[in-house]
Amino acid sequence: MWFDESPRIRLVPLENPPELIRYSILATKFGRIMMGIVDINKNEDAICLLYFVEKSDKDTLKELGQRWPKSELQQDDNLVQSVANKLFEADKENNEATPIAILGTEFQQSVWSALVGLKSGETCTYSQLAERMGRPKAVRAVANAVAKNEVAILIPCHRIVSQNGATKYHWGSSLKQQLLAFENSLVN
Repeated sequence: MWFDESPRIRLVPLENPPELIRYSILATKFGRIMMGIVDINKNEDAICLLYFVEKSDKDTLKELGQRWPKSELQQDDNLVQSVANKLFEADKENNEATPIAILGTEFQQSVWSALVGLKSGETCTYSQLAERMGRPKAVRAVANAVAKNEVAILIPCHRIVSQNGATKYHWGSSLKQQLLAFENSLVN
C-alpha cells in the first residue's frame, strides 16, 4: 500500500486544535504509519497527521499526545482504514482531492503549501524553497515550518535536502533516501 506519484490533496486550515483525533496504524510499503483523522465541516473527514512508527506503537502514540496535547485521541481502525483505502487504492484519476487538515500560522501554512507544490522526484533546499515563496531571507523560518509538518509524505517535507547534501529527516536519513529513490523511479 502506497501513494501514487502525486496524490491529489487540498489543504484545509484549522483555526483551533481539533477536539478529537481518531487514529490507527497502517502497514505500508515503507513501514508502519500512524494516520490521524479529524472531522471538518461537520461531515467531512480530513487527515491531520501521518507519522512513521519508528520504535513502537506506544512511543508513536506518546509523540502524538505530545504534539496534540489539547485533542482527545481515540483509536478508530475502521474509519482510518476507510480513508486510507480512498487515498491509496481508489481510482486516482477520478478521485476527489483528499482533504489535509493543517494547524499553523499563516506563514507555516504557506510553507506547507509550497511543499505540496514540489513534484514527485523533485528536491530543493530550504533556501530554494524560501526563494520560490518570494521570501529569500526567511530561510530559517522556512526550515522551522518544514520541521513542524504533521503530515509526512502528503506534505512532502522529505523532498527538502541540505545544501551540503545531508539527508536529515525526523524518521531517519535511510527512510528519506528510500522515499526519494522510490519517487525518482516513478518519474524516470
